[in-house]
Amino acid sequence: MEVLKRFDGLLAPGEKYTLPEIFMQEMLELNSQLFALEHGGDEKAVLQLGRRISQWMDHLLEEAEPALTAFAAGTASPGEVTLLKECYAKLKYLLRIQQRISTFATRDEA
Repeated sequence: MEVLKRFDGLLAPGEKYTLPEIFMQEMLELNSQLFALEHGGDEKAVLQLGRRISQWMDHLLEEAEPALTAFAAGTASPGEVTLLKECYAKLKYLLRIQQRISTFATRDEA
């Protein structure tokens, strides 16, 4: 969750950002894969999925870095703010999946 702190102040209290449909379709597929892995998948596949999500998150942060810098300086354009809102919402979603993978992996080790 540390990663999300860089986005503090971006959304107004109670504001929600609607993610693009294509992203949601990708997440539906990803959640289906995770569900299958939780119910009989192998450990390597779970780790691979976790790495895929981490890479996705790294890419989002890399893409958002210039806009984050501008936002912190108070010079972000409306387009940069929109990009940041989308990146923030995507990161939040991916973090929840990553936490689910961690919980699943920890449960298997117990």
